[in-house]
Amino acid sequence: MTHPRISVLIATADRPRLLSGCLESLAASTFTDAEVLVLDQSRDSAEPPPDPGAGKGPVVRHVRCPRKGKSAALNLGVAQARGTLLAFTDDDCRVAVDWLEAMDRADRDPGERCALTGRVLAGDAEGDAAVAPSLRVEDEEKIYRSPVFRDVLFGNNMALSAEILRRAGPFDETLGPGTLAPAAEDNDLGYRLLRAGIPIRYLPGMKVVHRSWRGEKEQVSLYRGYGIGQGSFYGKHVRRGDLHMIVRLARSLWDAGRDAGGAVMLGRRYDFKASSAFAAGLVTGFFRSTLAAGGVARGRVEAQGR
Repeated sequence: MTHPRISVLIATADRPRLLSGCLESLAASTFTDAEVLVLDQSRDSAEPPPDPGAGKGPVVRHVRCPRKGKSAALNLGVAQARGTLLAFTDDDCRVAVDWLEAMDRADRDPGERCALTGRVLAGDAEGDAAVAPSLRVEDEEKIYRSPVFRDVLFGNNMALSAEILRRAGPFDETLGPGTLAPAAEDNDLGYRLLRAGIPIRYLPGMKVVHRSWRGEKEQVSLYRGYGIGQGSFYGKHVRRGDLHMIVRLARSLWDAGRDAGGAVMLGRRYDFKASSAFAAGLVTGFFRSTLAAGGVARGRVEAQGR
């Protein structure tokens, strides 16, 4: 297979058990005109584990990624992908058997080309794990044509043509897991797509399950990372004069404060910690992004004046 229809990109680092589960779900796919690029940033440089779906489903290619960060890995994968449609999920997700089929069918629909995203469901708790975050479960299909006050593209369940991604630009390598702003690389891409006039189509039939495998303490830390990434994403665009993101920041802080207050009233300690961690991360990420950039800019001006 020289030029598959779809290239699936999965960034991973030191999570072979989770990765195997993701690959197993792809091996069961009803759509086989695809390749899977495992973009590996694991510290262990040993041979990759055997493909659990060997001989079935899409062909799996293992790509070692020398640069750190999920966005850097995805950009490398995009450069090496052979498919005309690029699909993205995470190593801790399992895709539906018709996941690839659903996006292929939607991408072939006549009319305007869209980026695609879909339903993200929480998996059953594994052991003492908390329920997985970042879920999207709406039943109705919808097309977004301009930015709204929430993020509408989910990085663990999205697809877009290579042509559309070229128009929007690559993933921002200062955002996402493995960086100082360890989230929101997908939110940033979604926002740039909408600002560029590229619609995002939500398909409830394009489904993945986000596995619930983290304990509560680890998940609270994850929420703080989400907040730092989101705040950095807001700060990035505020630096560029986009005041819409000031309103987004205020609304996110309000929502997090409301959720934390509700958790106190209901005696939900974990929910309070998660909401508070996200809010603290938002503030940290926003000011780190805006103030650090200001320092860099001042340094450049001073250097030019010498």
